[in-house]
Amino acid sequence: MLKDLSLAQTAGENWNSIPEQPKGPDSAVFLGVGDASSESLGNSACVLCKQAQPWLLIDCGHDTVNRFRQTFSNQLPKHVFITHLHYDHVGGLEQLFFKAALSGLQIRLYVPVLLVQQLCAMLRYTQLSEGKADVWNTFILHPVSETFWHQGVKLFVYPVRHHAPNSAYSMHLPGKVFYSGDTRPIPELLTHRMIGSETIFHDCGVKGNPSHSGIEDLLKEYPVDVLANIWVYHYQSEQDHIAFSNAGLKFATPLCEVKLGCN
Repeated sequence: MLKDLSLAQTAGENWNSIPEQPKGPDSAVFLGVGDASSESLGNSACVLCKQAQPWLLIDCGHDTVNRFRQTFSNQLPKHVFITHLHYDHVGGLEQLFFKAALSGLQIRLYVPVLLVQQLCAMLRYTQLSEGKADVWNTFILHPVSETFWHQGVKLFVYPVRHHAPNSAYSMHLPGKVFYSGDTRPIPELLTHRMIGSETIFHDCGVKGNPSHSGIEDLLKEYPVDVLANIWVYHYQSEQDHIAFSNAGLKFATPLCEVKLGCN
């Protein structure tokens, strides 16, 4: 008999069919945690790390490449996942292309499939006149839909609530990490897709707006057990730390290292 798909699934039941995966990242380092108006905090970008080495960069804003090189011994990121196409999250891709192309490197770029056409349009004039090469000679474009594989590990991708529908995406490694990208609250994901042990990185400023979450939004939409696993980022200033602490929320700071799956 076919299983009744209308029956509600318990948290974690969604992932019972996933085979045990090779060990993936064990920590995360934020290069920047600021919103689009914050200069001192840096553009929000996060590096998932394995044994203190970069495993996957999430987003690449205007200052991300320089911050990455300063943090990881002058390396360039080799793998990048893009959550959405606002310039504080992709404005560093041209710089990354030039530095990688001139170094003879190739970068794997994981991009949600519905963003591919617009990203190609944004980068269409980016090329090296000396080498007669455009970005797609250096970026290995890897369109992703619901899932993708990275270094033997399966990651899940979900649309979130930021501006237009299907314009921004989150990333999830069950049992380890959930990264929201820019979004309004997404209780339909955090209460139905999590195993419960994930470290959750969530967009949050002091005050919410139609495109971003605020403290009151998180406290209203998420149960206590989910809130306990959340680290907020994408805020305006260091003064916001006081409001986060008063609300009982953990917050990421530039260059802070957070162990994954240790909640």
